[in-house]
Amino acid sequence: MDAFAWTVIGSVAGVVALAAAIVAFIPLSRAGRELVPSPSSPAEPQATLDERLDRLSGSLRESARLVEEVSAELDARAVMARQLERQAQDARALAAQNEEQVEAVRRLLRSEMQAELATAERHIFRDSLRVAIASFVFGAAVSVVVTLLVHPV
Repeated sequence: MDAFAWTVIGSVAGVVALAAAIVAFIPLSRAGRELVPSPSSPAEPQATLDERLDRLSGSLRESARLVEEVSAELDARAVMARQLERQAQDARALAAQNEEQVEAVRRLLRSEMQAELATAERHIFRDSLRVAIASFVFGAAVSVVVTLLVHPV
């Protein structure tokens, strides 16, 4: 049995014990009041055994009804707790699936970004090589022209 079942059993046992204590206390409290009658009121006739048994029977029926109501409420709450636990498990499974999907999208984006970066690096290298060659050629041409102007042949 799981912890929830033991909790329900303990709760029902507590309610039954409380009902029994109340049923036992009511006649005792009345008996205590009857021991010292008030001087201003006439002595009440003591209830017969049948009347007390009838009251006890009524109290026991009432406590049994209350125990059944509490038990039904506890059962309903147990069902609701199980449903909530199932929903929580479903939510955890969905979150795990979403996490897997997020990781898959992350890997896909990373691979696409790396491919784009490699292409961009190749273009940048090619453009810088072109600029370097053009600078060298124009620099050499300018050097030749300046040398010819300064020292004509």
